[in-house]
Amino acid sequence: MSVVDNVIIPLMFIRGLHRKELETKSVAMNILSQVGLSTKAEAKPKELTQLQLRKMELARALAGEPELLLLDEVLAGLTSGEADEVLDLLRVLNNDGIGIIMVEHIMRAVMTFSQRIVVLDFGVKIAEGSPSEVSTNPEVLKAYIGE
Repeated sequence: MSVVDNVIIPLMFIRGLHRKELETKSVAMNILSQVGLSTKAEAKPKELTQLQLRKMELARALAGEPELLLLDEVLAGLTSGEADEVLDLLRVLNNDGIGIIMVEHIMRAVMTFSQRIVVLDFGVKIAEGSPSEVSTNPEVLKAYIGE
């Protein structure tokens, strides 16, 4: 299955478009263009880099026209530059009106991307607020930096 097929499937099942419709491939190509993968449309996922795979995953999610994206460790395994590229894409999506909830352990990304952060320690919420508020919270410092 190609990259474009990976976007066509959710278009069919979520939006109700049909595989044979010319519009379906056009919509899929627009989504791939939005995430910077239009040149990889006919490639197989096994031929993609980690960054390109993340973009394909985002494209599949965007096919459903979400109001909210729930992302779990979307930056894991990416280089710093690749993570920045994904964060830039997420900022564009967020500015376009898509809400984003991200579970992430890369603090640089969390602190630069987030408007509001909820900090958990062993599943218990210990802080909530802006990046500057949680980064100076004594409980957060104790839990994540040590006493």
